[in-house]
Amino acid sequence: MIILRDGLLFLVVVALYSLAGFAFPGGGVWYESLTKPDGTPSTSLLAVIWFILHLLIAFSVVLLVRAGQMNQELLLLFGINWFFNQLFPLLLFGFQQLFLATMDMVFVTYSTWVLIRASRPHNKIASSLLIPYLQWSAFAICLAVGFCWINL
Repeated sequence: MIILRDGLLFLVVVALYSLAGFAFPGGGVWYESLTKPDGTPSTSLLAVIWFILHLLIAFSVVLLVRAGQMNQELLLLFGINWFFNQLFPLLLFGFQQLFLATMDMVFVTYSTWVLIRASRPHNKIASSLLIPYLQWSAFAICLAVGFCWINL
C-alpha cells in the first residue's frame, strides 16, 4: 500500500509541475521567431530537460513524505516554487513578456535554493535531488537575459 501511495504522489507531483508545459508546448510561432542566444537548446531538448527535473522534484517530495519529514514549511516552499515554475511559461509564451519571464526565473532559482537549504536538515538525499533544478534554473536565467538583450 505504501508503494502505491508513493507512486501516486510521485505521479501527482510530476503532473503538477508539468501543467504549464502542457499548456504551452513548444513555445509556438512567436518563440520560434525570436533570435536565440548562443547555447539555447532545441525546444524538444528543453522539454526533456524540464521533464527530468520534474521527476527529480517528485522523487524529492516522495522521499520527504516517506520519511515523515514533509512539514508545513517545506510544503509551503514547494508550493511557492511550483507557483513560480508555472508562471514562467505563462509569462514567456502566453503573454510574450521576456523581461517578466526573466524576473520570474530569478524567483524560481531563489525559491529552489531556499527549498534546498530548508530540506537539507530533514533529508540530504531529497535536498541533493534538487541541485540539478537549481543549476538548470541558474542557466535559464542566463538564457532569459540573453533573449532579452537580443530581442528587446
